[in-house]
Amino acid sequence: MLLSKADLAGEAGLAAARKVIEAETPRKLPIIAMTDGVIDPRVIIGLNAAAEDDLDARPSHHDGHDDHEHEDFDSIVVALDEVADIDDLVARVQRLSREQDILRVKGYIAVTGKPMRLLLQAVGERVRHQFDRPWGETPRQSRLVVIAEHDNIDAAAIHRVLQG
Repeated sequence: MLLSKADLAGEAGLAAARKVIEAETPRKLPIIAMTDGVIDPRVIIGLNAAAEDDLDARPSHHDGHDDHEHEDFDSIVVALDEVADIDDLVARVQRLSREQDILRVKGYIAVTGKPMRLLLQAVGERVRHQFDRPWGETPRQSRLVVIAEHDNIDAAAIHRVLQG
């Protein structure tokens, strides 16, 4: 756990921050105070951390058969025409999440007048998008993968919302 701006917190501030963190974490974590945002990169990437020596204290959402099964999810691919209004598409993806209980949306979009493809990713109503690279020789095809729980996927409704 990294504590930034430690130089501004003072000893009492650092002690208070450590107390809050320790009360919220399920196990004792190393807490490293940083000054001016400087930290040894070896600490960040975990060199010599030996995390594998402590696997029992690091539960995963994949532990146990009842917790997470890939058969619980379903996905469809929705093809779209070129998009002229990115904000409208984002609003439709957010609407889809609200109305259809969609978990995840991801894909590439051809935007009218833009030589680069738009990468769009959504988790629930949180939508992020950015132009990632030129289409180049790749066909300009807008496709979104929509993921929902198996019993909640309504392909016709999803197509209606996304295709406008």
